[in-house]
Amino acid sequence: MKQRYRINRLAKKEEAATVKRIFALSAISALLALFMFTLGIPLLGKFADFLELILGSQNQQQSQERRNVPPPNFDRIPAATNSANLNIRGFAAEGESVELYLNDNPSAKADTASGNFSFEDIKLQDGENTIAAKSLSSAGQESEFSKTLTIKLDTQSPALNVENPQENQSFSGNNRIKVSGKTDQDSQVYANGFLANINSEGQFEILIPVAEGDSQVEIRAIDEAGNVTVEKRNIHFSK
Repeated sequence: MKQRYRINRLAKKEEAATVKRIFALSAISALLALFMFTLGIPLLGKFADFLELILGSQNQQQSQERRNVPPPNFDRIPAATNSANLNIRGFAAEGESVELYLNDNPSAKADTASGNFSFEDIKLQDGENTIAAKSLSSAGQESEFSKTLTIKLDTQSPALNVENPQENQSFSGNNRIKVSGKTDQDSQVYANGFLANINSEGQFEILIPVAEGDSQVEIRAIDEAGNVTVEKRNIHFSK
């Protein structure tokens, strides 16, 4: 009987100790929560502001460095070409080097000489190509990108359909004959060196003088890339 009584007392003491531990842990948790709410969150906010200040200062410094290095300037290039190799020239600040970007990819580097730079035989791809550049200082600073230029590589000859005159056609009376037909919209047409009028659909027409007797009319279509298509017509004119 005494032994059972002792066991019950020990169990009650253990239960009381457990309750005290639970109460103590709850109190500590409440204090920690109160600390985080009153001090911890503001401290985290201040730490975040501190990081933002540091990163902002670094970005501002990098932006200032770029402004201190002016971007290069290109000489004029054509809107289109039929050559896959392009020479590019321009000017930049003395003592800087220039990095060329072709179609958004680094392509070549060149040093300035008396403020001028040049890139020789830059390989273009078929269709449109974009060209930009950055200036690089001797201290490792770089500029913003230059103005982006666009050039089209076109090696296709323009279409040329000559409707008048016909081959071996004869004319009489007025020595001014009509040359007409159709070509591409971005092309120019010359008949024996005379520039024809072309409408928005590519149709062209011009009156040209011809000599008496047998002669030849040369019709030449030239597109903006410099590609040429030539047609010739033999004619006869009599007064």
